[in-house]
Amino acid sequence: MHGDLKLTIEYDADVPCVVMNWKGYATSAAFREGNARVLTEITDRRASKLLGDVSDFVLIGVEDQAWLSEVWIPRAMHAGLRKIALVQPTFYFNRVAIDTVAQKLDRDRVEVGFFDNASAAKDWLKG
Repeated sequence: MHGDLKLTIEYDADVPCVVMNWKGYATSAAFREGNARVLTEITDRRASKLLGDVSDFVLIGVEDQAWLSEVWIPRAMHAGLRKIALVQPTFYFNRVAIDTVAQKLDRDRVEVGFFDNASAAKDWLKG
């Protein structure tokens, strides 16, 4: 990966869900490449649930917010994604960016929840 970005993608069979954990700063290219890997995991696992821990992620630029809304999320929903649990960013501007993307979602087709920690997020996904 590029720069200070650390992205881990796992599968939690207990929930079950795909877990992505972003830390640090991502260039636009790294952000899109990472999300492509997440999408592959969702598709391969036929996962309907995603836990995104973005609490230590630094910033999502406006163009990448639009790309997430217009390109990535429709693809993920097409792959079967129905529930997204997000562990809230500690940085205020990231929280705003995440909220902006979440507000554009079709809530009839995908549910989004915001949490302060991963265990609360997992409990909600199991529910």
